[in-house]
Amino acid sequence: MSQAALINLALLLLFALQHSIMARPFFKQRFRARNPRRTYVLATFAALALIWRFWQPMPDVLWLFDGATALGLYAIWTFGLQLILFGALAINWRELLGIAEPGPPAFVTPFLYTIVRHPIYLGAILVLWSTPRMTQGRLLFAAAMTLYILIGIQFEERDLERTFGEIYRVYKRRVPMLIPSWRR
Repeated sequence: MSQAALINLALLLLFALQHSIMARPFFKQRFRARNPRRTYVLATFAALALIWRFWQPMPDVLWLFDGATALGLYAIWTFGLQLILFGALAINWRELLGIAEPGPPAFVTPFLYTIVRHPIYLGAILVLWSTPRMTQGRLLFAAAMTLYILIGIQFEERDLERTFGEIYRVYKRRVPMLIPSWRR
């Protein structure tokens, strides 16, 4: 494995550890900040800034599409970005960004959340993979972040089951995690 790949993996691991540990209930209970959500969001932006600053180029192109295929991939990318945006707007986006402190937990399922349980994550996966030009570096980033999302969903859903109990378990049976299904 190249030195660039090792550095990039270390940066992604730093992000994953920061983002995951600070999101866990045990950390939230022990960490007493004035605005813990804002602290979490700022730490996440700091970790992402480190990735942006120290990411090592891995420029070899693995696939390159043009014409109608490229336009189709851009359309999927745009759709993914819209899922992220509308998924965040459907829940409390101010809380999500750390602008407002979370209120008491309430179980709600706005429209997108009746189609898939995690529309923001689905949108992120679409954005990560729908590129007409995939380099080794982008593939590493997309694969690592997709794996992180899939693992993170498991932890998040476990926390949601602890918080909401049977209502969340019923929701899990009714609504698919990431891939919409019209048969349910």
